[in-house]
Amino acid sequence: MIKSILGAGLLLTTTSLSAQAGVAMVSAKDPEGLAKVMSDAGYEVELSTDTLGDPMITTELANMPTRVSFYGCDEETNSGCDSLQLSTGFDRKEPWTKAEAIQISERLRFAAVSLDDEGDPYISWDIVTGDGIPSRVFLQSILQFSSTIESTADIVFAEE
Repeated sequence: MIKSILGAGLLLTTTSLSAQAGVAMVSAKDPEGLAKVMSDAGYEVELSTDTLGDPMITTELANMPTRVSFYGCDEETNSGCDSLQLSTGFDRKEPWTKAEAIQISERLRFAAVSLDDEGDPYISWDIVTGDGIPSRVFLQSILQFSSTIESTADIVFAEE
């Protein structure tokens, strides 16, 4: 318990110091800011809303359509979101079984895998941003997810 309290205190202090030192921060609470950081880094982005009215960014990573969904948003105002999910789907000629899909998670550290109704695999990553994370950390996550998309495509389309 004491370690948790001390750790939380150190985290708050570090976050405050980072903000004071001029480190650019991003948060799911600011969809426009996230879209701008991605755009400034060279990604083509479109900021819109999903079927629930929550913010959503569409982009392309590793030549694949990718969605940045916002979670933990206020149900009435669709604002104040606290986390993001990066997701990409892979359209196979033949459907996959759950046993085949699990090999992605076994090989790739952060990839969460699911199958759609047609047996096509999707990978996703969740990023908790809370009140803010350094923009360079967010962009590093985008780069790593892009690399994971490439590795996943190698697995998914190996037989096709």
